[in-house]
Amino acid sequence: MQQWMPAVLSLFGTLMVVVVTAWLNTKALSSQIDTLRAEVKLSLSEFRLEMHVDLTDLKHRVERLEEQRGGLVRP
Repeated sequence: MQQWMPAVLSLFGTLMVVVVTAWLNTKALSSQIDTLRAEVKLSLSEFRLEMHVDLTDLKHRVERLEEQRGGLVRP
């Protein structure tokens, strides 16, 4: 039993280092994913707002054209 003790302790020590390192890497990756998720959510919100503003502006322009021409303009 005495001969195997250093090898067993080394094995358990290595296993502990691997498990802790994997856990830390997982935590770091989860944090990066959460950051990216928040950035995508913000970008989508900004895009929706920009599209809404652009579509509203376009709608007003079409309405002004219709008023100027006296009705709906069709090709």
